[in-house]
Amino acid sequence: MTTPDRASQRLALGKRLAEERKRVGKTQAEFCSACGIGKTTQYQYERGERSPDTDYLGAAEALGVDVLYILTGTRQVTVRAVLAGLAADLSPEAIADKVLAIGDKRSVAYRRGLVDVLAFRLEGKRILCPFKAGTAEFDAYFAGNERGHVQGRLMVEGEWKPR
Repeated sequence: MTTPDRASQRLALGKRLAEERKRVGKTQAEFCSACGIGKTTQYQYERGERSPDTDYLGAAEALGVDVLYILTGTRQVTVRAVLAGLAADLSPEAIADKVLAIGDKRSVAYRRGLVDVLAFRLEGKRILCPFKAGTAEFDAYFAGNERGHVQGRLMVEGEWKPR
């Protein structure tokens, strides 16, 4: 028999699960299908009648669900979320303009490398080098990439704010 404390924990977990499912814009049918379970099981999870297993939670996380929140009620703070909060109203291009202040004569390739890394850190965009290996542009692009990583670390640590 389940103690009332355990039952209330499962009920709270179920409510947070339903909240997260709705936050990522999925119906119960879409969500359970993507997580590899049946509709009845999804319903039971959200009503607190059953507890989800690790395979299910892993699949849910892949859909963008905050599993830490579901399990504990505490939101997960990611580096990307911190950076996005710091630069909520600024694009990677705008941050690059602030980093490369007036008079900083960097090449177009360097700036592109910086912007691509900031876009990766802020928006999760994949980095693809547009330049041929062994060229000056290629080297400048990766120097800009390094600057972007340094800038991202400074932003996360609070040592530089893009305002």
